[in-house]
Amino acid sequence: MERKNIHHLKPVFVVDPVLQYHLVRYPGKEEISPAKSQHSIYQRGYRTIYANPVPIASAACLGKDVVVDALSTIFLAVQDLIKLDKDINLAFGFGNVRCSHRNLSVVFANDLSSTIGSA
Repeated sequence: MERKNIHHLKPVFVVDPVLQYHLVRYPGKEEISPAKSQHSIYQRGYRTIYANPVPIASAACLGKDVVVDALSTIFLAVQDLIKLDKDINLAFGFGNVRCSHRNLSVVFANDLSSTIGSA
């Protein structure tokens, strides 16, 4: 039986709708549905800021416009590679995102999931 005062946090990869169009299989909404104790909209990925260009520009000593253009170019390149049915393996520090034959799979590091409980 699930206890309502304990939150089980599990990382998920929310696929952008533009990429969903080009993918055959991807981790969908069933991974994002929260437990009974988690009724917050923030568990669903709404209003999340992805790759915020302002801190990146500040850290790289570049203008915000340059970073916005670079990020959009990278995302368009990934989208084009998926359209052309090329294999992509993006290794991040927290996990790996792989796209092979228009199928997306994500493997997170083992130490990312946790349990938060209240006494």
